[in-house]
Amino acid sequence: MKIRIFLGVIVVLATIGAISGMAVAKEALFNGYNAVVVQEFKVPTNVPAPDTSGEQTAEAIVYQVRRYSQKYGLFDMVIKEGTARVPAGKKVLLIKGEVREYTAPTLRGEIYHHTPWGHVAGSAFFAAHYQFIDKATGKVLEEQDFRTSSTDRDNTVDYAIQRNAEAAAKYIYKNK
Repeated sequence: MKIRIFLGVIVVLATIGAISGMAVAKEALFNGYNAVVVQEFKVPTNVPAPDTSGEQTAEAIVYQVRRYSQKYGLFDMVIKEGTARVPAGKKVLLIKGEVREYTAPTLRGEIYHHTPWGHVAGSAFFAAHYQFIDKATGKVLEEQDFRTSSTDRDNTVDYAIQRNAEAAAKYIYKNK
């Protein structure tokens, strides 16, 4: 009986060690990239969103990734495609994607989300599909979907877009 318990404990410890070893051994997805270039996001014709939302999304991503980059020292430069040249020798991460959802707040949504204690939850939503690409090879490193909503008094799609871009910046930070 004691031998079975001992062997059970050994198996559990070996499993935990193997899993944690795999987690530590996994190389960061965006390690080694010095620069980020963000393309204007596509707005499909079947998505009820303004054509300008693709440009607005790209600008929000540039802003949020720059914020995180400055705070955590992630990249040498973060630019929107076509605004500046990336110096030779930089390893470039290209971010592009498309708008998937653009839902403006409605009065009904605001009334529905109003809680008894005076808190107003957001009723505006924004979703986008992201592709993270090695610019030199064109290889897609990762694809992610982010869907965000507005919050409290900032019940606008513009704010939901900023939150979406921040979700992307956090994802990059976690994988750098």
